[in-house]
Amino acid sequence: MASFDGPKFQMTDGSYVQTKAIDVGSSTDISPYLSLIREDSILNGNRAVIFDVYWDVAFLETGTKKSGWSLSSVKLSTRNLCLFLRLPNPFHDNLKDLYRFFASKFVTFVGVQIEEDLDLLRENHGLVIRNAIEVGKLAAKARGTLLLEYLGTRELAHRVLWSDLSRLDSIESKWEEKGSEDRLEAAAIEGWLIFNVWDQLSE
Repeated sequence: MASFDGPKFQMTDGSYVQTKAIDVGSSTDISPYLSLIREDSILNGNRAVIFDVYWDVAFLETGTKKSGWSLSSVKLSTRNLCLFLRLPNPFHDNLKDLYRFFASKFVTFVGVQIEEDLDLLRENHGLVIRNAIEVGKLAAKARGTLLLEYLGTRELAHRVLWSDLSRLDSIESKWEEKGSEDRLEAAAIEGWLIFNVWDQLSE
C-alpha cells in the first residue's frame, strides 16, 4: 500500500508535512501517490495542489523546433503532503498517470511564476495543465500591489504571510553543501508556504 513514508518536517505553525521522493523508473507506479495528493487536496485544501517543475538542459538534434529544456522533476504539495518525482529521460509510458493528473479539471494547480513553465510543458512534452493559477497574479489583484505578481516563492510568502523563513534561509545559504533530506525539507517548506498563501487569498 502506498504511503508517504519519507521524512516528516515540522512547519512554523507546529503542523507537519509528510514527504515522499521517488526516482521514477519504467516500472514505477506513481498513481497511488497522485491519488493520495488528490485526496488530501479535497479534504484539506479546496482541491488545490501546489506544483513546481524543474528542468535540465536537453541536447536536441540540429533542425528540431523544440527548445533545449527537458522536464527533470516535479513537486506536488498539499497542506500535509509533499511528493517529489525525479523523472526519467526519455519519459516512460507510466508517466501517462502524471499527464492525466495534470489534465484533471477537478484539481486547481497553483504555482509561482509558472507561465513559461506551462508553455514549455506543452511545447516540449505535450503536457497540458487544464486548471492552473498563477498565485502571484492573484495576490497582486487581492492586495492591490502589482509588485507581488513578479515575486518568487520566498518573497511572495514573506509579503503575504509574514512567515518565519529562517529555516529555509539556513538551508539555502549553504545549498551546495546540503544533502538530499535538507533539500527535500526546503521543497516541503516552499510548498507549504505557497499553500498557505493560496489558502489566505482564497478565503
